[in-house]
Amino acid sequence: MNNSGVGVVIASVGRPQDLDECLRSVKCQQPAAEEIVVVAQTADRETIEVATECGARVVLVEQPGLALAIETGIRGSTADVLAFIDDDARALPGWLRGISDTFAADPSVGLLGGRDNVDGDRSSGDVGLPVGRIRRGKIIGNHHRGLGEFRYVQHVKGANMSMRRAQAQAVPLSFLVTGGGAQVRNEFVLSLAISAQGYRVAYDPRLQVDHFPARRAESDLRVTVDPQRTFVRRANEAAAFIYAGQTTGWAAFALRAILIGDRAAPGLLLSLQARRGFVQLWYNVRGVVEGIRKGTAARTKYSKIVRG
Repeated sequence: MNNSGVGVVIASVGRPQDLDECLRSVKCQQPAAEEIVVVAQTADRETIEVATECGARVVLVEQPGLALAIETGIRGSTADVLAFIDDDARALPGWLRGISDTFAADPSVGLLGGRDNVDGDRSSGDVGLPVGRIRRGKIIGNHHRGLGEFRYVQHVKGANMSMRRAQAQAVPLSFLVTGGGAQVRNEFVLSLAISAQGYRVAYDPRLQVDHFPARRAESDLRVTVDPQRTFVRRANEAAAFIYAGQTTGWAAFALRAILIGDRAAPGLLLSLQARRGFVQLWYNVRGVVEGIRKGTAARTKYSKIVRG
């Protein structure tokens, strides 16, 4: 059977039923994936069994953390282009073909994102909605609500992203990323780091997966506003800017983060209105400082791959 020339990588832990459904959706793609790799923790026997039964190649990690799992999946793959999909997502028809066609047609693209239909919502959003942008220091997502055509952006969402393996492999992701579990904003680090190598980041809302976000550990909830999550988020954002050498973007980000912030990570202004606002502010500033430290250390250790 002809394949797409694209490998699929799924990092999974403790969700064997979700993983099974995800793998089935990937195996239905036409043309087929060049390879399917599942990154599993060594002690997670159920995940390993499901992946093996579905014909995926299993690559093991001993330590937790999504950044390390992504790095391990990249190193354990052989395809030139790798498509990552969350284990709680389902690839829709045409997903893999669209990824393959985009990378073949545009050599300048190093990282490509698609729409993830949260809870199966395939229609919300607006054609004019900004997606994957950074404006005056504000990081705008909206990858789950993008409509319309292919466009170049500045960052993607990890639930549905694909990349050139060589460029992704050059990013010291687990060195740069702070936190445990899902490590919020890890894909933002990857986006800016691949862009720093001279490649473009793109988004095509026609490349879709249905995403049914699974419950995370109590310390890693998506909707919970807590000091540790604030710290991790700001650290990873700051590390991304510093490592990529985006001086102008970094200055705007740092000023906005510390002086204004947002609901999830309030700065000085919003901390006056938020519950436990000054605690959040302290972790916000600490995160920015930690990101500076990590980004600077990574530039020193891995400077040969960064243009900035």
